[in-house]
Amino acid sequence: MNYSIIMPIQTKQTDNKLPPGLVKDKEAKLLASKYLERANKNIELMNIISELSKNKEAQKALSLSETYSNDEWVTITSYYAMYTAALALLGKIGYKCNVHTSTIWAIEKFFIERKIIEPEYLSFLNHAKEQVSKNDVDSLSKGKNDRETAQYNVTKELTRSIAEASMKNAQAFVNKANSIILS
Repeated sequence: MNYSIIMPIQTKQTDNKLPPGLVKDKEAKLLASKYLERANKNIELMNIISELSKNKEAQKALSLSETYSNDEWVTITSYYAMYTAALALLGKIGYKCNVHTSTIWAIEKFFIERKIIEPEYLSFLNHAKEQVSKNDVDSLSKGKNDRETAQYNVTKELTRSIAEASMKNAQAFVNKANSIILS
């Protein structure tokens, strides 16, 4: 697919009607590759953390406890991998955003509704928030909610299966962003 058709993006909204934190910015296009590079580094870190949670020899070499597990950080890094990939996508079309919920809104409006990316990719981002809803357009939100749960709610244990699902979703989302940004 030729992703250059997404540029330039025209919206019926004026910038003052965009959600908080989302702005048109001519320099944002220059940041797209930097955000994508960060997303790819987050994927690498996610994989390292996941492997460390499973590798007993590495845990022993690092003098970690026998019950060491860091699945919450796998979920957190998977979310940030998807989030920075989303920022890269927005940068490609000339937008910057510093509010997570506005970033999710923008991905839905500028990419999902225009059928540039499939709704499942946004659902991946929301999966890292609760049950996917609204035509699977809440994946970034799901990722945000899972990340917040993992980061702030120490009484709610995240299972390995959530971490593994977050990893799989993050890899797919970042791969999709790579294919769009690098085309």
